[in-house]
Amino acid sequence: TAVAATKITRKRKDVTHENCSPLDEDYEDKYYDEHSYNDHKEDLMMQMTAIPEATRSRSWRTNVADTSNTVRTASVSAGKPRLRRKKSSTISSPQVNPNQQDFRLFTQPIVPISVSLDEQTGEEFSDPANLELLVESGLEMVVKDENQYIAWKMHDATKKLLKDHDEQEVLEQGEILVYVGTAKQEGHGSHLPIIKTKSIIPLSAEDMADLLMDSSKVKIYNKLSLGRTDVRTLGDGTKVVCNLTKPPIAKNEMVSCTMMHSRKLSSLHDSHDAESSPRNTYLVISRAVPGLIDAKLKELPRNDILLGVNLLEDIGPDQCIMTAVTHVYSPALPTMLAKGMGVSSAINFIRDIRKSCGETSN
Repeated sequence: TAVAATKITRKRKDVTHENCSPLDEDYEDKYYDEHSYNDHKEDLMMQMTAIPEATRSRSWRTNVADTSNTVRTASVSAGKPRLRRKKSSTISSPQVNPNQQDFRLFTQPIVPISVSLDEQTGEEFSDPANLELLVESGLEMVVKDENQYIAWKMHDATKKLLKDHDEQEVLEQGEILVYVGTAKQEGHGSHLPIIKTKSIIPLSAEDMADLLMDSSKVKIYNKLSLGRTDVRTLGDGTKVVCNLTKPPIAKNEMVSCTMMHSRKLSSLHDSHDAESSPRNTYLVISRAVPGLIDAKLKELPRNDILLGVNLLEDIGPDQCIMTAVTHVYSPALPTMLAKGMGVSSAINFIRDIRKSCGETSN
């Protein structure tokens, strides 16, 4: 669908993240996460198909069958492969490294319980193949309305907004669309809601991606942060960060260690106008890697971003549509309050970005 370039009313029109300032001290405390949803589904699905076939076709979603008792050989006379029993039990066929298998499972939207989160350090994503699989999972979460992992349900407030108006009109009025997801399979945090939002942000896609990746600017949109530090660089646009926060509902400081990756996707064009200018699109994806938490901080409660996806699409100068998906586990948050707090955190994150950039919004 075409995206109009109509701007949300705001106080300054020449806003970039350099203009943004930290939130005022008297601004209401909020607990926040990073989020996502999306537009231009057919074009974005092309981004998924652009991932090398060799990577996409790997059987990382299922357990590897035990082939230790058989060896596949070529029959010269018949010209067809056949199976024969091994003559010696000392001969073993090649097997997938169990650790590598765990790395691939770790790229799924919902991480299976069989994978130990505590052992993940982010080094898993220094392998480009694993990183591509995680990017594929992230795009699947923001591009597809339905997938094998999550069942999405429109939030009641969003239902009312879209009852008599189309999505683009609602977004241009400054509203925030919210969807609540339920996991279809068991895994880490599968009992917790996954929150998806869609909104217009008063920054270009590139500036918003830079803002999310820049640890020195985290307090612009997260007043609860006591500071975020880059602890390891894994490659171009990929790093591990550790963040200390003090949510109002928690007695102690909380620590999170997260792998973050940012990339520019292929430029998208308005499907109704072949002559339109290329539109920048960026993807920022995050996954908890608690295995890299410093020994001095291991006694603190954790706040794990199990999955964070932000799809950012330019719609005009200093404006982009952000579709965000967030799945967070925090021991300080009772399960019965997770849905309400998750929704309010997702909305407040967007409002904080707008407020810090001088925009008036809903």
